Amino acid sequence: MTKTPLIEQIEAMPPAQREGAIAVLDHFTRPLQAREIERFLRTGGVPRARAVKLAGCLKHWGIIAMLGPEREDDHG
Repeated sequence: MTKTPLIEQIEAMPPAQREGAIAVLDHFTRPLQAREIERFLRTGGVPRARAVKLAGCLKHWGIIAMLGPEREDDHG
């Protein structure tokens, strides 16, 4: 397996700093829970009943992020 620059950088850190970096990466790369997926879908305009069904299916995909179309009212 080829090491990426990020992995090399983390491996070069002192142990305490490395543990902190790994904790942050774990937090931001954990799969979203069904309720989180549902909330994102609802925010994007998907009706509740459909969002619940979609979230139930999508939770098995291990999704770590969801991006939606930007709306003009999102930027004030």
